[in-house]
Amino acid sequence: MKIGICTFTDGRKRVADSLRDDCFHFQRAIADWLRGEGHEVLEAQEIIWNYATARSEAGRLADAGCEVTIFNFCVWSFPDLTAQAALLTPSPILFVGNINPAYPGWVAFFASAGTLDEIGQPFGRVLGGINDPAVQEGIRRFLERHDPDRRRKGQEAAARLRGLRYGEFDGPSMGMYTGHLDQSQWMSQFGIHVYHRGQLHLANLTETVADERVEAGLQWLEEHCAAIHWDSKMLTPGLDGTLARQVRLYLAIKDFCREEGIDFCGLTGQLDFTESPQWCTMDVPEALLNDTADWEEENKKPLICATECDSNGALTMQILHHLTGTPVLFADLRHYHADRDVYDLVNSGEHAPWFAKRSDDWRENWAEVHLQPASEFYFRGGGASVQFYAAPADQVTFARLTRKNGYYRMHIFTGSFLRFTPEEDENLARQTTYEWPHAFAKFDCSVETLAQSYSANHIHAVVGDYLAELIAACEFLDIEPIVLS
Repeated sequence: MKIGICTFTDGRKRVADSLRDDCFHFQRAIADWLRGEGHEVLEAQEIIWNYATARSEAGRLADAGCEVTIFNFCVWSFPDLTAQAALLTPSPILFVGNINPAYPGWVAFFASAGTLDEIGQPFGRVLGGINDPAVQEGIRRFLERHDPDRRRKGQEAAARLRGLRYGEFDGPSMGMYTGHLDQSQWMSQFGIHVYHRGQLHLANLTETVADERVEAGLQWLEEHCAAIHWDSKMLTPGLDGTLARQVRLYLAIKDFCREEGIDFCGLTGQLDFTESPQWCTMDVPEALLNDTADWEEENKKPLICATECDSNGALTMQILHHLTGTPVLFADLRHYHADRDVYDLVNSGEHAPWFAKRSDDWRENWAEVHLQPASEFYFRGGGASVQFYAAPADQVTFARLTRKNGYYRMHIFTGSFLRFTPEEDENLARQTTYEWPHAFAKFDCSVETLAQSYSANHIHAVVGDYLAELIAACEFLDIEPIVLS
C-alpha cells in the first residue's frame, strides 16, 4: 500500500524547533518499519506545528494518493492541528502513539482522539513503540482492514442496496424488537423500498399453484435428500400432506416475489403459520429461498429471506450476499459449549442446504439433508425441519445489524466452522434441538466480550474474511461498525 505519515508537535515555534529532530526520529522509525513490510511510504517533509504546516503536509500526502495516512504522536501537540489535518485527509487515518516518556506524546494522542470524536471523523488507534510486536500487529490489522481494493468492494456492496425492494410479510414475530424497521429510514439511509404485504395473501396464493409443480417438488426432495423421516402426524406424504403444504407455500412465495420484483424478504412464519393445524412450519420454504437450487432451477440465485420477519437480519444478510454472491447463514445464537469453546448456531429453518457442503453441485449439498418431523412442541402446524451440519471452514465472518436509539450499528467479528466425529456431532445436536440445522462455530472474541456487547438473538455469517469490506460498507452507509475481538 501507499502509506503517508505525518507527525504533530507543539504549536509554539520555539518549542517545535527544539523538538524537531526528536519528532523526525520517531517518524523515520515507523516509516522504516513500514518499508520493511513492503509498503511504499511517503513521509511529511515538515513536522506539523501550525495551520500552514498542517495544510501543506496533509495536502501533500493527499495529493500523492496515499491509501492510508498515519498521524504520529511522540510529543505534546495542539489537538486543533490534528483536526485541521484530518479535514484535508481523504484516506483512512491511523493514530500511532509512541513511547517517549520525556514528553507528553500520549497526552497529545488522547487529546487528538477526543478531538476527532468530537467532529465525527473516523480513525484507528495503536498505542506503543514500533518495536513492540503487539503494535506491529495492530498496524498490520488496520492496514488489512483498509486495503483499498477491499474497501472498494465493501462500498460497492453497500451502494447496491439502493433501488432494492424488500418484502416485509407481516412483521417481527414473538415481540422481537431487533427485527423492527422504519420504512422511511430504510429509504432515506439505504435507498431500499419496503413493500409490505400480509401472509394471508401468501396463503391465498397457494390455491393458484398447480399440483404438478408440487408433485415435482416432492419427487425432487425424495430423490435428493439423505432421507425424509415420515411419521403419521407432523410430517406426512401425499398432495394433502404437510410437506406438500410447505412445497406449495414455497412456490407461491417464489412466484409472488418475482411478480412484485422483491429482491429480499422477511417471513413472519411464527406464530401465524406454525400455530395453525391447517398450515405448517416455514422451514422448507425458507431453506429453499435461501439456497442455490430447486426442482425448477438447478442454478438459481438465492433470494435472501429472514425468518420471523427479522428485517435487520435480512438487511445484514443482503449486504453479506452482495459481498460473496453465496447464501448467508441465519441462525440463533443458541448455545455455548464451554468445555470446547464452541457455539452451536441453530435455527428452525433458515440454514440454506448449501452450507452442508458448500458445493457448486447442489446434489452434494442436499445429499446431507434430513427432513425431520417438525417439533410438535414448537410447531403445531407440522411439516419438515431441514436438518444437517454446516461444513467446516477456517475463516468465517459473522455480522449483525441492530439499532441503538434509532441509529444503526453493525457488530462484526471473525471465527470458523467446525465439525467433529459423526457421533460427537449427533451428541452435541441432541443437547439443543436435534431436528434443526446446526453450525458449530468458534469465535475470535471471548464469550465475555460477546455477552457485554452483542445485542441480538440472531446471527449471520459468510465463509471468508470480509471484515475490511464490512467496515467500508458501514462507513458508506453511515452505520457504526463495532468490531469484536
